[in-house]
Amino acid sequence: MSLITPLLEPDPYVVALEEVAALDRQIARLSADRARRVTDAKNHLHSQAPSDTSTGGPVWSTARVERVELVTELAQLTRRTEYRAATLVDTSTALVDLLPATLAAVTAGALSWEHAEVIAKHVDGLEDEALVSYDTRLAALATEVNPKQLDRKARAQVELAQPSTAVERAEKAAATRRIYVDPAADGMAYLTLFAPAPEIHAIADRAARLAAGLRADSDPRSMGHLKLDVLTDLMLNGETSIPGATRGVRGRVHVMVPAMTILGIGEEAAILRGYGPIDPATAAQLTAKATSWRRILTDPVTGRILTTDPRDYRPTARMIDHARLVHPTCVFPGCTVPSERADIDHTEDHALGGHTTPENLAPLSQGHHTVKHHTRWQITQNGDDTLTATSPAGYRYVIQPEGRMRPAPRALIDATATRAAATGTVAGSTEQEHGLADCPF
Repeated sequence: MSLITPLLEPDPYVVALEEVAALDRQIARLSADRARRVTDAKNHLHSQAPSDTSTGGPVWSTARVERVELVTELAQLTRRTEYRAATLVDTSTALVDLLPATLAAVTAGALSWEHAEVIAKHVDGLEDEALVSYDTRLAALATEVNPKQLDRKARAQVELAQPSTAVERAEKAAATRRIYVDPAADGMAYLTLFAPAPEIHAIADRAARLAAGLRADSDPRSMGHLKLDVLTDLMLNGETSIPGATRGVRGRVHVMVPAMTILGIGEEAAILRGYGPIDPATAAQLTAKATSWRRILTDPVTGRILTTDPRDYRPTARMIDHARLVHPTCVFPGCTVPSERADIDHTEDHALGGHTTPENLAPLSQGHHTVKHHTRWQITQNGDDTLTATSPAGYRYVIQPEGRMRPAPRALIDATATRAAATGTVAGSTEQEHGLADCPF
């Protein structure tokens, strides 16, 4: 009589892991197909030969118009940042046109899209045999390492095959240095510096040395907190050594705080311009240290900022300030450039009859200001502080005003109306305005 050995049940943990790996291979195959579709879209747009639509100034080349229209179109349609959309276009184009071995590996599910991005970003300048060797070598290496390890290997491979000198490539890379801010949760934010590696490592080293000195003096903060705190102090209170730079400059923040919140009566959130709602304690701390106040009247029902200004040829300071209060960031879809660093644009061009009024003004970053004038993107005002942006492909995006306060509670509005009726006064009357004479903002 033979014994039958029962089959062991597969370990569910191992099964789950293998399913994750299988899904990654499927995602890679879909990513390869997406790269081909992106390249198709680029080629179809090229066949349309879109031209510069501006009426004055330097004329953009057809290639530049095509590039900007494709990147901005994809960014909005797929909810990417323009930087990530540009990376998608560049990686897709490199894979389809220059890197057949890498594209084949991604199509087979052997490489992830992250690996492909690493390989594609280093391909610039490689030609002929050097390009073929790089593609073949990196496609094979990528199956054995993660993207960060692959990046080091890719740079080493380029050093061997790159016809340009290391100095030329370093200078070209340094031209892309930038700084940007990303909001985070709970009143926090990220500050990112993209700069040459020696400077970044020197900054980190100085922070570590200063923090170590404070720790040696028994400072109770952790090393991580100390490094961040000393860098923050240096950036806010230190002076630049760059010749010609203005000294004594201090950073400015703009906080919109409902009067009732400051008085401790209401609970409406304060708004930190460029970020969003902040907690009452932080708002109180900022307002306590404020060097100046400005009273802004808002519609209690809609929360919309109210203003009355003349229709001059050039925007007045109050018009500019109003546009930036209503829209704390550039109004181009997806843009996060603060309005203080943006142009104040006539949504309907002044040369075409657009008036210089608050209803026709909005902040546009310098880059998107040129996009509006040189490409087929169109932006219109809707009359309620919202704008509609229409892309070259015909998609429409509505931009909401971020600088709108939360409407007053319905009960407060009703109580105010009842009290005004009982005393025979009208909301917004001169008597009420005199009652605000002692208001500090």
